[in-house]
Amino acid sequence: MSHAERIRAAVDFKEPDRVPMFDSMNWSVNMAGKNLDLIGQKIKDVSFPKWVNNPDIFVESQIRALDRFDHDFVHSRMSSHILAEPMGCKEVEPYWAVPATVKTAINKAEDWKNLKFPDMDKDGKIPTQLTAIRMLDKELHEKRGDDVFITGFVRGAFTLAGIVLGVETLMLEMIDKPDETRELIDFCNDVSIECIKAQFDAGADHIYTPDPSASGDLISAKFYHNFALPAAQKQSAAIRKYKDKYAHHYHICGNTKDRWDDLAEIGASYVSLDYVIDLKEAKEDIGQKIAIAGNLTPAGTLLLGTPEKVEEEGKQMIKDAAPGGGFIYWTGCDWPIDCPLENVDKFFEVPKVYGKYPIDL
Repeated sequence: MSHAERIRAAVDFKEPDRVPMFDSMNWSVNMAGKNLDLIGQKIKDVSFPKWVNNPDIFVESQIRALDRFDHDFVHSRMSSHILAEPMGCKEVEPYWAVPATVKTAINKAEDWKNLKFPDMDKDGKIPTQLTAIRMLDKELHEKRGDDVFITGFVRGAFTLAGIVLGVETLMLEMIDKPDETRELIDFCNDVSIECIKAQFDAGADHIYTPDPSASGDLISAKFYHNFALPAAQKQSAAIRKYKDKYAHHYHICGNTKDRWDDLAEIGASYVSLDYVIDLKEAKEDIGQKIAIAGNLTPAGTLLLGTPEKVEEEGKQMIKDAAPGGGFIYWTGCDWPIDCPLENVDKFFEVPKVYGKYPIDL
C-alpha cells in the first residue's frame, strides 16, 4: 500500500497493510545539516531559527527523515503558533527550541476587533511555511510520485484565542464576557481557516490542529462543549469542504476522557490522544466512533527511556488500538527535540515489525 492508501484505510476503519505512522514533528530538525551527529550537545550545525527560516534546509531535513523512517506523513510546522505573531503577538526564537509567543496581542476579549487579519502571503512565518509546503509538494508528489501526506499546521481556534488574549484571561472572560469571548474565538477561527486554505492551495494534504488549551486540565467538559467544540466543528467542516474527509488531525493535550463524546462529533478524520490516556480504554470507547492516534510517552519513554522501553510501549499501543483499523501510531504529544536517535529509530521500527495486519500480538 502507498502512504495515502494506508492512512485512508485506517481512517475508514479498514485494516491496511500495516499501522500508519505520523511523523517526528520538530524532532526532524536533527536531520538538518550535521545535527544528527550533535544530538545532546549544546552547539548545533543548524540552529532552530536557521531551520525554520530557510525552507530549503527545512524541506531537505523532512525528506531525509522520510527516507530514513518511512513514516506516512511529513510536516511543515515552523512555530508554536504560526498565526499568533502575524495577529499582533510577540514571538521569540530560541537557539534550540520551537519559536514561542511571549506577549499577547490584546488584553480584553472585546478588543478582538483590533486584531490584525494576517495576509497569508506576507505576514510572519506563514509565507515561509507555504514555500516549504510547495517545495515538499514538488519534490515528493510531483517528482517522486509519493503520496505521503504533507501536513499543514494551525492551532485550534480556542487555543489561538488564548494565545492572542492570554490563557488565564481567556479562562476568566469565558465567565465574565461569554459573548465577546465567542466573538474572539470566531475571529480566530476565520483567520485559521484562511490559513488552512492557503496551505491546501500550496500542496498540503492534511492539517494538524492541536488545541491544548481545550484540555480537561484547563477547562471543564461543559466549557469545552460551549466554547471550544463549536469552533473545532466549524474548523473541521471547513477542512472537509475545502479538501476531503481524510484531511484533519485534531489533538488535545492532557486528560480528555470526560469529553470523548464531543471529540467524536467534531468531524475530524482522527483525534490524537495524550499519553495520560489508557489507549485500550479509548479504543473501546471513542475509538469505536472515530479513528484515534497516539500515544507513546514523549519524555519518559522517547526522550529518557531505552530502545527496549520504546519497543515495549509501542508494541502495547498496537496491541491495544490497532486491531480493526482506526488507529494511527504516534506519540502522546509533541516530540522532545533531544530524543536520542536510537529511540527514534526504534519508534519507527515497531509498526513495521508488530503493526502488520492482521495484528497478532
